[in-house]
Amino acid sequence: MNRREFLRATMSAGAVMSVGVSARAIAARAAASPIKIGHREGNMLRTSSPGVYELASKIPGLSGIEVQTTRSNLWDRDTVLAYKRESHRWNIRTISMGGSLPAGGTLLEPVPCEASLRKTIHAGEILGANVVLVPGFRETCPKMDDESSYGPVVQLLKTLAPVAEDAGIVLGLELSLTTDEYVKLLGLVNHPGVRAYWDATGTESMVHNGEGIKGIEVLGASIVQMHLKNNRNPLMEDPGLVDWSKAWPAIRKSGFEGWFVFETPHATPEACIEETKKNIAWVLKNQG
Repeated sequence: MNRREFLRATMSAGAVMSVGVSARAIAARAAASPIKIGHREGNMLRTSSPGVYELASKIPGLSGIEVQTTRSNLWDRDTVLAYKRESHRWNIRTISMGGSLPAGGTLLEPVPCEASLRKTIHAGEILGANVVLVPGFRETCPKMDDESSYGPVVQLLKTLAPVAEDAGIVLGLELSLTTDEYVKLLGLVNHPGVRAYWDATGTESMVHNGEGIKGIEVLGASIVQMHLKNNRNPLMEDPGLVDWSKAWPAIRKSGFEGWFVFETPHATPEACIEETKKNIAWVLKNQG
């Protein structure tokens, strides 16, 4: 088995249910895996800095960072190597590449988008990230009832999927689509290197009532990573837009094994430490 075949087999196992493996078995395996919690760099520090890893190291239970690629200048070799050194120094993983497109860049402009994502995949490979977040919200999201809108996006993702796969990376789509539209898009791409990046609260905020939990139930183990945030309370003590008493059982049943990434704003680094401790305690209390 060569490197590409090995990576394809590995990602396929996490993306879809294997023949002969029941949903119950997948859920049991996921339930036995440790809870992996990260945070979004852009919400931890007002100004990007490799110091985000030191800050993360001060928060018990936090072990990963989703970096902000273009804001943090991670297409620059010296900068990405500085981030890599600090990641190793503080034993905090770079788990995903957020901010993968420059300001004004969108998924609906395939040529510049492809160039941007290729550079982000390269930076992610250096940092050891497993996911490159590919965003598309509202007017920058493909319309799944219009082939002229979604067709070029499907072709772009088909082109980049093997590039990401060769780097050990999955392209995680965070889009303002309904669950059924996600299923359609992922089915058209049909590659384990392209999966859903789920944000239940974000989905609800885009007026897809009930879709936050439905997406977890339907997409299940094909979700590569999840954002956790609460639009009304940074400490996640308010149920907000998502009924987490229903969401957590759905997550456990789904077979999801990826990282949970806080997308919670903090006023200062000190507040980030204290509030994230409470957020982690909230997750550990409620997910079990």
